[in-house]
Amino acid sequence: MRIFLARQYGKLLPSSKFIGVTGSVGKTTTVIASQAVLMQKYKTISTAQTHAEMPNLDTIFNLPMTILRVRPGIEKIVLEMGIEYKGEMDFYLHLIQPQTAIVTRIANAHSEFLGDVEEIASEKGKLVASLPAAGVAILNFDDPLVKKMAETTKAKVLYFGTNSKECHVWASDIKITNFQLSFGLNYGVESVEIKSHFLGLHQVYPLLAAATLGLEASIPLMKIKKALESIAPPEHRLQPLEGYNNSIVLDDTYNAAPIALDEALDTLSRVSAHRRIAVIGEMRELGEFSEKLHRLIARKIMKEQPDLVFLGIGDTKYIAEELLNLGWNQDRLEYNLKNPEIVNKLLQVLTKGDVVLVKGARANRLDEVVSRLVGLKK
Repeated sequence: MRIFLARQYGKLLPSSKFIGVTGSVGKTTTVIASQAVLMQKYKTISTAQTHAEMPNLDTIFNLPMTILRVRPGIEKIVLEMGIEYKGEMDFYLHLIQPQTAIVTRIANAHSEFLGDVEEIASEKGKLVASLPAAGVAILNFDDPLVKKMAETTKAKVLYFGTNSKECHVWASDIKITNFQLSFGLNYGVESVEIKSHFLGLHQVYPLLAAATLGLEASIPLMKIKKALESIAPPEHRLQPLEGYNNSIVLDDTYNAAPIALDEALDTLSRVSAHRRIAVIGEMRELGEFSEKLHRLIARKIMKEQPDLVFLGIGDTKYIAEELLNLGWNQDRLEYNLKNPEIVNKLLQVLTKGDVVLVKGARANRLDEVVSRLVGLKK
Protein backbone atom coordinates (compact mmCIF):
# COMPACT_ATOMS: atom_id res chain seq x y z
CA MET A 1 0.00 0.00 0.00
CA ARG A 2 2.83 2.42 0.86
CA ILE A 3 4.44 1.80 -2.52
CA PHE A 4 1.17 2.38 -4.37
CA LEU A 5 0.50 5.60 -2.45
CA ALA A 6 4.06 6.80 -3.01
CA ARG A 7 3.72 6.26 -6.75
CA GLN A 8 0.44 8.18 -6.91
CA TYR A 9 1.79 11.00 -4.77
CA GLY A 10 5.07 11.09 -6.70
CA LYS A 11 3.14 11.75 -9.93
CA LEU A 12 1.77 14.94 -8.40
CA LEU A 13 5.23 16.33 -7.60
CA PRO A 14 7.42 18.09 -10.19
CA SER A 15 10.33 15.93 -11.34
CA SER A 16 12.60 18.92 -10.77
CA LYS A 17 12.29 18.30 -7.02
CA PHE A 18 13.88 14.85 -7.23
CA ILE A 19 17.60 14.02 -7.16
CA GLY A 20 18.43 10.33 -7.55
CA VAL A 21 21.76 9.00 -6.23
CA THR A 22 23.16 5.64 -7.32
CA GLY A 23 26.47 3.77 -7.57
CA SER A 24 28.25 0.91 -5.82
CA VAL A 25 29.85 2.88 -2.97
CA GLY A 26 29.44 6.31 -1.42
CA LYS A 27 25.69 6.67 -1.99
CA THR A 28 24.61 7.37 1.59
CA THR A 29 27.40 9.89 2.20
CA THR A 30 26.51 11.59 -1.09
CA VAL A 31 22.86 11.84 -0.02
CA ILE A 32 23.80 13.31 3.37
CA ALA A 33 26.24 15.79 1.83
CA SER A 34 23.79 16.75 -0.93
CA GLN A 35 21.03 17.48 1.56
CA ALA A 36 23.38 19.63 3.65
CA VAL A 37 24.45 21.62 0.58
CA LEU A 38 20.92 22.09 -0.80
CA MET A 39 19.68 23.19 2.63
CA GLN A 40 21.77 26.33 2.15
CA LYS A 41 19.09 27.47 -0.30
CA TYR A 42 16.21 24.98 -0.38
CA LYS A 43 14.09 23.15 2.15
CA THR A 44 15.22 19.57 1.53
CA ILE A 45 14.50 16.04 2.75
CA SER A 46 16.29 12.77 1.94
CA THR A 47 16.23 9.01 2.36
CA ALA A 48 19.14 9.35 4.81
CA GLN A 49 16.98 11.60 6.98
CA THR A 50 14.11 9.11 6.81
CA HIS A 51 16.44 6.30 7.86
CA ALA A 52 17.80 8.34 10.77
CA GLU A 53 14.31 9.15 12.02
CA MET A 54 12.83 5.70 11.28
CA PRO A 55 15.79 3.27 11.70
CA ASN A 56 13.58 0.17 11.89
CA LEU A 57 11.92 0.88 8.55
CA ASP A 58 12.45 -1.91 6.01
CA THR A 59 14.94 -0.81 3.34
CA ILE A 60 12.46 -1.34 0.51
CA PHE A 61 10.11 1.23 2.07
CA ASN A 62 12.74 3.91 2.68
CA LEU A 63 12.40 5.59 -0.69
CA PRO A 64 8.57 5.35 -0.88
CA MET A 65 8.26 6.60 2.70
CA THR A 66 10.52 9.56 1.94
CA ILE A 67 8.20 10.51 -0.93
CA LEU A 68 5.18 10.21 1.36
CA ARG A 69 6.87 12.55 3.87
CA VAL A 70 6.97 15.41 1.36
CA ARG A 71 4.94 18.34 2.64
CA PRO A 72 4.16 21.78 1.19
CA GLY A 73 7.28 23.88 1.21
CA ILE A 74 9.67 20.99 0.49
CA GLU A 75 11.67 22.05 -2.55
CA LYS A 76 14.19 19.24 -3.03
CA ILE A 77 14.09 15.49 -2.35
CA VAL A 78 17.36 13.51 -2.39
CA LEU A 79 16.84 9.78 -2.88
CA GLU A 80 19.34 6.95 -2.53
CA MET A 81 18.62 4.45 -5.30
CA GLY A 82 20.76 1.46 -4.39
CA ILE A 83 20.61 -1.67 -6.51
CA GLU A 84 20.84 -5.20 -5.09
CA TYR A 85 19.27 -7.15 -7.94
CA LYS A 86 18.51 -6.78 -11.62
CA GLY A 87 15.37 -4.80 -12.32
CA GLU A 88 15.39 -2.83 -9.07
CA MET A 89 16.13 0.45 -10.82
CA ASP A 90 13.02 -0.13 -12.94
CA PHE A 91 11.06 -0.36 -9.68
CA TYR A 92 12.43 3.01 -8.53
CA LEU A 93 11.79 4.67 -11.88
CA HIS A 94 8.24 3.32 -11.77
CA LEU A 95 7.75 5.38 -8.61
CA ILE A 96 9.44 8.63 -9.63
CA GLN A 97 11.37 10.18 -12.51
CA PRO A 98 14.21 12.33 -11.10
CA GLN A 99 15.34 15.28 -13.18
CA THR A 100 18.82 15.14 -11.63
CA ALA A 101 20.98 12.03 -11.25
CA ILE A 102 24.24 11.55 -9.36
CA VAL A 103 26.39 8.46 -9.93
CA THR A 104 29.21 7.92 -7.42
CA ARG A 105 31.45 4.97 -8.31
CA ILE A 106 31.10 1.50 -9.79
CA ALA A 107 34.46 0.11 -10.95
CA ASN A 108 36.92 -1.33 -8.43
CA ALA A 109 39.95 -3.57 -8.33
CA HIS A 110 37.98 -6.68 -7.38
CA SER A 111 35.08 -6.35 -9.82
CA GLU A 112 36.26 -9.30 -11.91
CA PHE A 113 35.10 -11.60 -9.12
CA LEU A 114 31.72 -9.95 -8.62
CA GLY A 115 29.97 -10.93 -11.79
CA ASP A 116 29.55 -8.81 -14.88
CA VAL A 117 30.51 -5.30 -13.79
CA GLU A 118 29.26 -4.00 -17.14
CA GLU A 119 25.85 -5.41 -16.28
CA ILE A 120 25.99 -3.71 -12.87
CA ALA A 121 26.84 -0.43 -14.57
CA SER A 122 24.05 -0.92 -17.08
CA GLU A 123 21.48 -1.44 -14.32
CA LYS A 124 22.56 1.65 -12.40
CA GLY A 125 22.93 3.59 -15.65
CA LYS A 126 19.19 3.31 -16.26
CA LEU A 127 18.79 6.30 -13.97
CA VAL A 128 21.00 8.44 -16.21
CA ALA A 129 19.38 7.16 -19.39
CA SER A 130 15.92 8.04 -18.05
CA LEU A 131 16.74 11.72 -17.52
CA PRO A 132 14.79 14.23 -19.61
CA ALA A 133 16.62 16.62 -21.94
CA ALA A 134 16.13 19.33 -19.32
CA GLY A 135 17.76 17.15 -16.69
CA VAL A 136 21.28 17.03 -15.23
CA ALA A 137 23.62 14.04 -14.91
CA ILE A 138 26.38 14.50 -12.32
CA LEU A 139 29.00 11.84 -13.04
CA ASN A 140 32.31 10.70 -11.56
CA PHE A 141 34.88 11.37 -14.29
CA ASP A 142 37.50 9.22 -12.50
CA ASP A 143 35.39 6.07 -12.86
CA PRO A 144 35.44 4.87 -16.51
CA LEU A 145 32.11 3.06 -16.23
CA VAL A 146 30.38 6.10 -14.74
CA LYS A 147 31.98 8.49 -17.20
CA LYS A 148 30.70 6.34 -20.07
CA MET A 149 27.10 6.88 -18.95
CA ALA A 150 27.25 10.34 -20.51
CA GLU A 151 26.77 8.61 -23.85
CA THR A 152 23.32 7.35 -22.81
CA THR A 153 21.63 10.62 -21.93
CA LYS A 154 20.34 13.76 -23.60
CA ALA A 155 20.57 15.60 -20.29
CA LYS A 156 23.25 18.10 -19.36
CA VAL A 157 26.38 16.31 -18.08
CA LEU A 158 28.58 17.63 -15.27
CA TYR A 159 31.74 15.79 -14.22
CA PHE A 160 33.40 15.73 -10.81
CA GLY A 161 36.74 14.12 -9.98
CA THR A 162 40.44 14.96 -9.80
CA ASN A 163 41.11 15.95 -13.42
CA SER A 164 41.40 19.74 -13.52
CA LYS A 165 41.10 19.87 -17.32
CA GLU A 166 38.06 17.61 -17.81
CA CYS A 167 35.99 18.06 -14.64
CA HIS A 168 33.57 20.87 -13.94
CA VAL A 169 34.34 20.48 -10.24
CA TRP A 170 37.58 18.91 -9.07
CA ALA A 171 39.64 18.19 -5.97
CA SER A 172 43.28 19.10 -5.49
CA ASP A 173 45.85 18.62 -2.69
CA ILE A 174 43.91 15.72 -1.16
CA LYS A 175 45.37 14.66 2.18
CA ILE A 176 44.68 13.23 5.62
CA THR A 177 45.95 15.23 8.60
CA ASN A 178 45.03 14.59 12.23
CA PHE A 179 42.36 12.07 11.21
CA GLN A 180 40.72 14.62 8.93
CA LEU A 181 40.29 14.59 5.16
CA SER A 182 41.07 17.94 3.54
CA PHE A 183 41.24 19.02 -0.09
CA GLY A 184 40.97 21.96 -2.41
CA LEU A 185 37.49 22.31 -3.93
CA ASN A 186 37.83 23.92 -7.36
CA TYR A 187 35.26 25.38 -9.76
CA GLY A 188 36.52 27.46 -12.64
CA VAL A 189 38.76 30.15 -11.17
CA GLU A 190 37.23 29.71 -7.70
CA SER A 191 38.86 27.53 -5.05
CA VAL A 192 38.29 26.89 -1.33
CA GLU A 193 39.86 24.49 1.13
CA ILE A 194 37.55 21.88 2.63
CA LYS A 195 38.45 20.56 6.08
CA SER A 196 35.94 17.76 6.48
CA HIS A 197 35.02 15.53 9.39
CA PHE A 198 35.46 12.51 7.12
CA LEU A 199 38.42 10.15 7.01
CA GLY A 200 39.67 8.36 3.91
CA LEU A 201 40.76 9.64 0.53
CA HIS A 202 37.81 7.89 -1.14
CA GLN A 203 35.38 10.16 0.75
CA VAL A 204 36.36 13.05 -1.50
CA TYR A 205 33.99 11.75 -4.22
CA PRO A 206 30.69 12.06 -2.30
CA LEU A 207 31.70 15.56 -1.19
CA LEU A 208 32.62 16.55 -4.74
CA ALA A 209 29.32 15.20 -6.05
CA ALA A 210 27.36 17.22 -3.49
CA ALA A 211 29.38 20.33 -4.32
CA THR A 212 28.66 19.90 -8.03
CA LEU A 213 24.95 19.61 -7.27
CA GLY A 214 25.10 22.77 -5.19
CA LEU A 215 26.95 24.78 -7.81
CA GLU A 216 24.44 23.71 -10.47
CA ALA A 217 21.74 24.99 -8.10
CA SER A 218 23.53 28.39 -7.94
CA ILE A 219 24.66 27.99 -4.34
CA PRO A 220 27.83 30.03 -3.67
CA LEU A 221 31.06 28.11 -3.13
CA MET A 222 31.55 29.50 0.39
CA LYS A 223 28.11 28.26 1.43
CA ILE A 224 28.96 24.84 -0.02
CA LYS A 225 32.17 24.86 2.02
CA LYS A 226 30.16 25.65 5.16
CA ALA A 227 27.77 22.78 4.46
CA LEU A 228 30.46 20.20 3.68
CA GLU A 229 32.42 21.10 6.77
CA SER A 230 29.34 20.83 8.98
CA ILE A 231 28.50 17.17 8.31
CA ALA A 232 29.91 14.13 10.08
CA PRO A 233 30.21 10.56 8.78
CA PRO A 234 27.27 8.26 9.49
CA GLU A 235 27.66 6.10 12.59
CA HIS A 236 30.09 3.16 12.24
CA ARG A 237 31.52 4.44 8.95
CA LEU A 238 35.22 5.05 9.50
CA GLN A 239 34.68 7.13 12.64
CA PRO A 240 37.80 7.92 14.69
CA LEU A 241 37.01 7.39 18.39
CA GLU A 242 39.05 7.64 21.57
CA GLY A 243 39.81 4.11 22.71
CA TYR A 244 41.37 2.16 25.54
CA ASN A 245 44.77 3.27 26.86
CA ASN A 246 44.85 6.45 24.73
CA SER A 247 44.46 4.52 21.48
CA ILE A 248 42.34 5.58 18.51
CA VAL A 249 39.66 3.23 17.18
CA LEU A 250 38.54 3.60 13.58
CA ASP A 251 34.98 2.32 13.77
CA ASP A 252 34.07 1.04 10.30
CA THR A 253 31.70 -1.70 11.40
CA TYR A 254 28.64 -0.67 9.40
CA ASN A 255 29.38 -3.29 6.74
CA ALA A 256 32.19 -4.72 4.64
CA ALA A 257 32.38 -5.03 0.85
CA PRO A 258 35.75 -5.77 -0.80
CA ILE A 259 36.27 -2.24 -2.10
CA ALA A 260 35.30 -0.70 1.25
CA LEU A 261 37.70 -2.97 3.15
CA ASP A 262 40.44 -2.23 0.63
CA GLU A 263 39.91 1.52 1.14
CA ALA A 264 39.75 1.20 4.92
CA LEU A 265 43.12 -0.56 4.95
CA ASP A 266 44.49 2.17 2.71
CA THR A 267 43.24 4.77 5.18
CA LEU A 268 44.81 2.91 8.11
CA SER A 269 48.16 3.00 6.33
CA ARG A 270 47.96 6.78 5.87
CA VAL A 271 47.10 7.96 9.38
CA SER A 272 49.77 8.88 11.92
CA ALA A 273 50.15 6.13 14.51
CA HIS A 274 52.51 4.52 17.00
CA ARG A 275 51.31 1.16 15.66
CA ARG A 276 48.61 0.26 13.16
CA ILE A 277 46.35 -2.66 14.05
CA ALA A 278 43.77 -4.23 11.72
CA VAL A 279 40.76 -6.09 13.18
CA ILE A 280 38.86 -7.74 10.36
CA GLY A 281 35.68 -9.79 10.33
CA GLU A 282 34.53 -11.80 7.35
CA MET A 283 32.79 -10.26 4.36
CA ARG A 284 29.36 -11.74 3.67
CA GLU A 285 27.16 -12.41 0.64
CA LEU A 286 30.06 -12.97 -1.76
CA GLY A 287 28.94 -16.45 -2.80
CA GLU A 288 31.39 -18.45 -4.87
CA PHE A 289 33.84 -15.53 -4.91
CA SER A 290 34.26 -15.35 -1.14
CA GLU A 291 37.52 -17.29 -0.91
CA LYS A 292 39.16 -15.36 -3.76
CA LEU A 293 38.11 -11.99 -2.37
CA HIS A 294 39.28 -12.76 1.15
CA ARG A 295 42.62 -13.89 -0.25
CA LEU A 296 42.86 -10.61 -2.18
CA ILE A 297 42.38 -8.75 1.10
CA ALA A 298 45.35 -10.69 2.46
CA ARG A 299 47.43 -9.33 -0.40
CA LYS A 300 46.25 -5.81 0.44
CA ILE A 301 47.30 -6.36 4.06
CA MET A 302 50.67 -7.63 2.87
CA LYS A 303 51.10 -4.46 0.84
CA GLU A 304 50.07 -2.02 3.58
CA GLN A 305 51.91 -3.87 6.40
CA PRO A 306 49.90 -3.08 9.55
CA ASP A 307 51.83 -3.96 12.70
CA LEU A 308 49.26 -6.45 14.00
CA VAL A 309 46.32 -8.29 12.44
CA PHE A 310 43.40 -9.84 14.34
CA LEU A 311 40.91 -11.89 12.32
CA GLY A 312 37.44 -13.07 13.25
CA ILE A 313 35.81 -16.39 12.47
CA GLY A 314 34.35 -17.74 9.21
CA ASP A 315 35.88 -16.96 5.84
CA THR A 316 38.60 -14.79 7.33
CA LYS A 317 40.42 -18.12 7.53
CA TYR A 318 41.32 -17.54 3.87
CA ILE A 319 42.95 -14.23 4.81
CA ALA A 320 45.03 -16.03 7.44
CA GLU A 321 46.01 -18.84 5.07
CA GLU A 322 47.02 -16.43 2.33
CA LEU A 323 49.00 -14.20 4.69
CA LEU A 324 50.98 -17.15 5.99
CA ASN A 325 51.53 -18.43 2.44
CA LEU A 326 52.90 -14.99 1.54
CA GLY A 327 55.38 -15.14 4.42
CA TRP A 328 53.58 -12.99 7.00
CA ASN A 329 55.20 -13.14 10.45
CA GLN A 330 52.94 -15.38 12.54
CA ASP A 331 53.79 -13.38 15.66
CA ARG A 332 51.89 -10.45 14.12
CA LEU A 333 48.74 -12.49 13.38
CA GLU A 334 45.87 -13.83 15.50
CA TYR A 335 42.95 -15.55 13.77
CA ASN A 336 39.74 -17.52 14.26
CA LEU A 337 38.83 -15.19 17.12
CA LYS A 338 35.37 -14.60 18.55
CA ASN A 339 34.51 -11.04 19.54
CA PRO A 340 35.28 -11.42 23.28
CA GLU A 341 38.64 -12.93 22.33
CA ILE A 342 39.39 -9.98 20.04
CA VAL A 343 38.63 -7.58 22.88
CA ASN A 344 40.84 -9.48 25.34
CA LYS A 345 43.74 -9.61 22.88
CA LEU A 346 43.49 -5.87 22.19
CA LEU A 347 43.31 -4.95 25.87
CA GLN A 348 46.59 -6.79 26.37
CA VAL A 349 48.49 -4.96 23.63
CA LEU A 350 47.00 -1.48 23.14
CA THR A 351 49.27 1.41 24.05
CA LYS A 352 49.20 5.18 23.61
CA GLY A 353 49.14 6.24 19.98
CA ASP A 354 47.99 2.90 18.54
CA VAL A 355 45.36 3.13 15.82
CA VAL A 356 42.96 0.20 15.48
CA LEU A 357 40.81 -0.32 12.38
CA VAL A 358 37.75 -2.47 13.15
CA LYS A 359 35.81 -3.61 10.08
CA GLY A 360 33.61 -6.51 9.00
CA ALA A 361 30.14 -7.44 7.81
CA ARG A 362 27.37 -6.13 10.02
CA ALA A 363 26.42 -9.67 10.99
CA ASN A 364 29.80 -10.03 12.73
CA ARG A 365 28.69 -7.48 15.34
CA LEU A 366 32.15 -5.98 15.55
CA ASP A 367 30.49 -2.82 16.84
CA GLU A 368 30.49 -4.71 20.15
CA VAL A 369 34.30 -4.74 20.03
CA VAL A 370 34.35 -1.00 19.36
CA SER A 371 31.91 -0.28 22.21
CA ARG A 372 34.08 -2.22 24.63
CA LEU A 373 37.31 -0.50 23.60
CA VAL A 374 35.73 2.95 23.69
CA GLY A 375 33.91 2.24 26.94
CA LEU A 376 37.16 1.29 28.67
CA LYS A 377 39.11 4.37 27.57
CA LYS A 378 41.15 5.98 30.27
